[in-house]
Parts: sequence; structure tokens; C-alpha cells
Amino acid sequence: MLTFRTKLKASDPDAICKIAASTGFFDSNDIKLNRKLAEKALLNKDCGYEYIIAEFNGDPVAYVCFGSLPDAREGTFEVFWLSTLNSFRGCGIGHQLFGQLFDILQDRNAKKLYVKTDNTDQYYPTRKFYEKCGFKREAILKEYYDRKDDCCIYGMDLFPDEGQYLEAAE
Repeated sequence: MLTFRTKLKASDPDAICKIAASTGFFDSNDIKLNRKLAEKALLNKDCGYEYIIAEFNGDPVAYVCFGSLPDAREGTFEVFWLSTLNSFRGCGIGHQLFGQLFDILQDRNAKKLYVKTDNTDQYYPTRKFYEKCGFKREAILKEYYDRKDDCCIYGMDLFPDEGQYLEAAE
């Protein structure tokens, strides 16, 4: 049975590394960064990194790391990491994680959600996944990750306030 939780456990940094490594998408630096952020969030819940962990029969199989962007307008969030254990990819868990995230963000009156991803061929399925979830590509940062390795920034308008509805109606 698939369940979700937002409170990290002491074993989660290891589980997050295992999940990230299983995908074949992340290099050793990315995996170390995933561990570092999870450890930071485990020690300090106000560090700016939050997690939703998907568990299958009690074992972590996917996660999303997100947080608010303090230098952006109020209600702006970013997905920093999203990963599913390779043997569970294609089962809809990523979509369900986004559903859980949207519930949390709605409670916080979020307005905008961003996610960055690589523009190489390997990440084509990732970009298509974000588009299926409702994200729109808003920018490309040339050679952001490396030479000939651009960054795609996707955004999603979330829960518009009344003013936006009024502007759209005019």
C-alpha cells in the first residue's frame, strides 16, 4: 500500500540517496547534495527544505523536496528534487506526490511553483512528465549546468487569488 508522510526519519537520508542513485540520472555530487539537504531538514525543520516521502509497505520509494523562495514574491515555491526508485517509475507515484504537494501548497495560499531540469536528451521524459503535470516551460538558461547543458525552468500558476480572476474576466 502506498502512503505519504512529511516528517523525515533518521533513515531517510540513506533512503533518499538510494532512490536518487537508482534512477541513473544523478551523478555522485547530486546524490551527496540530496543527502546533505535531507540531513539539514532532519536536524532543522525550518531550514527551507521540506519533504514528502512516498512509502510502499513502509519502505521509501519516492520523494519530493520543496521549499518557498524567499527572494521571490510571497507564495512562490520551488521543487528542488523529485525522484522515484527506478523499479517504481511509471506507476504514477510522481503524479501522486504532486497531488500531495498541491494540497500542502493550497493550505499555504501558494501562487506559483517552479521546477528546474536539464535540457539534455536524457531528461526528455522528465520534461514531458512536468508538462503532463501542468507545468509550462518559462525559460532556458544557456549552459547553466555545463557546456551544451542548458537548464529549463518550468512554472505553474497555482491557486489564483480573486484579483487574477477579475483581471482575466475583463
